[in-house]
Amino acid sequence: MKNKYILYSILFACLSLLNSCADDLNLESESVITSDVFWKTEDDAKAAVNGLYFNFRTQTQQNYYLLGGARSAEIKGGVQSPLTLANYYNNNLTAQNVDVDWGGLYTVVQQANLILKYVPTIQFSSSTLNEQKRYLAQAYTMRALAYFIMARSWGGVPIVTTPTENTNQNEYIVPRNTLEETFAFIKSDIELALANFPDESINKVQLSKSAANALKAEVNLWTAKQLNGGSADLNTALSAINAIPAGFTLLPNFKDVFSYANKGNNEVLFAVRYSLTDVTSNLSDNWNSFMYVGPSDYPGATTAAATAMFGTLGSGAGNAGISRVQPDPAHFNFAATDTRKDATYLTLRNTANTADVVTGLMKYNGTVDGTLRRFTSDIIIYRWADILLMKAEIKNALGQDPTVEMNQVMKRADATASFANSSQAANDDAILNERLKELAFEGKAWWDLVRFNKTANVPSMTGKQILFPISQNTINYNPKVTQNPGY
Repeated sequence: MKNKYILYSILFACLSLLNSCADDLNLESESVITSDVFWKTEDDAKAAVNGLYFNFRTQTQQNYYLLGGARSAEIKGGVQSPLTLANYYNNNLTAQNVDVDWGGLYTVVQQANLILKYVPTIQFSSSTLNEQKRYLAQAYTMRALAYFIMARSWGGVPIVTTPTENTNQNEYIVPRNTLEETFAFIKSDIELALANFPDESINKVQLSKSAANALKAEVNLWTAKQLNGGSADLNTALSAINAIPAGFTLLPNFKDVFSYANKGNNEVLFAVRYSLTDVTSNLSDNWNSFMYVGPSDYPGATTAAATAMFGTLGSGAGNAGISRVQPDPAHFNFAATDTRKDATYLTLRNTANTADVVTGLMKYNGTVDGTLRRFTSDIIIYRWADILLMKAEIKNALGQDPTVEMNQVMKRADATASFANSSQAANDDAILNERLKELAFEGKAWWDLVRFNKTANVPSMTGKQILFPISQNTINYNPKVTQNPGY
């Protein structure tokens, strides 16, 4: 078991764009790669950290959106069969049909645990000691992020802090921790991360101190509103945002934030890297691949009209650009002057202009490789508009005026827009509405509705549970795990 995970660390590193493996890093056979030979050099540590980001990227291909966005009513059925995706936007999930579970996120936790155990044992040179600290800080931050995703989705989950390194499965059959214990652990990991980051240097596709502070703000905002953390947690969240150094800014043009040619721009704090040279299969593209428009997705309209609107269409092969689900324009209230609408989705009408045919997601629509559209836009986890809207939400909850932050975001999208400070409840509604438009299809909408206690705004949520069901496969594997209520 130990050999397998170490081998995976190296394989993932060689696949990762974040840092390429040294050309002379040999892959020994699984039978001889052990901790006795692997966790020895700085290159080994770098390879393990690259593996950490690779594992997290696999979760952002689809699962991150299914957990954070798909249940929010921002999507509906597409032209083609939605397959199991319908269970999410219809909120018909059960332990038997849910096809996202926490297993993938525990591979992220596993890799972080390996790094935290072994990287401190590696002798770094005096000139690279800061890199050793950075690797540890990134592992703590990523582990906290993985647990934060799980806690918002399933509630309390088993807290695992040591890597899986033997075949004694009973050692890993453990019950769920409480929600309070899970969030206490998340907060502890974030503090350990912040203590280890040696500086404020930024790599937009790796976790930085700024990204850790963004996570700290979001975690404490969540516990303030969902776990009775109150003003103490709100002030902690506000301090975390204020600790993010200058340099991040809103781009003048909303559409440019997501341009394939403009990756890692000044609005981005942390994004998951997708690249044509790194993601070699259509099946590895990001989630827009099942929200775009393919060659069979516009009945009643012409190919010329479809390509004029959407550009190069998806191939439709292997879900690479196919309308299995589509944005639901009825969910949004974009003003006619709001530039975010057309940068988020476009709707094709039939040739008679009497009915909508298909709506395609323009955000995260990737690039064209030869004649093939590839959905290899980076998946942005934190960007400055998100931070400003979190700050507005925090200030409003503390009884402060959120006008400055709201107007920055609103006026970037629409020069005629203006925020009018009102009651705390009215401000909350306005802030949530702004988040649903600004961050649409970024894997935020469902968790925002939960945090604002507004899941009742989703029509299909009547009589349904907010937490996800734990898959039956997970319970079969670990009988000490109890199912969430209502499933």
